Amino acid sequence: MTDRRVPAVRGTDLRIAMERVADGYLRFLDAGPEPGTDDDTKAFAAHHAACRAALAHLEHLLKVARAMGAEGAEVEEAATILVEAREALAQFEEEESPDAAEEHG
Repeated sequence: MTDRRVPAVRGTDLRIAMERVADGYLRFLDAGPEPGTDDDTKAFAAHHAACRAALAHLEHLLKVARAMGAEGAEVEEAATILVEAREALAQFEEEESPDAAEEHG
């Protein structure tokens, strides 16, 4: 049996990872298809799912960082992005739900 080296996770590394994921999420979000335009519906749904996956990744990094004792500015930006994104997704899902369509139609 060989000795396996367990990678060390450092607070700075997690902060950098959270920043990269958040930056990538925001760039990807801005580049995506807009609702109500002539963009392909499947492309929009795929973009929406990819954004959710990025947020899940960011959320897991945030949980690990907090579990390791990260506080303050290290996690504040990631937490803010998650809250704002969840609010936006909830609003989008309300607008796209069948009940919402009946209310408007």
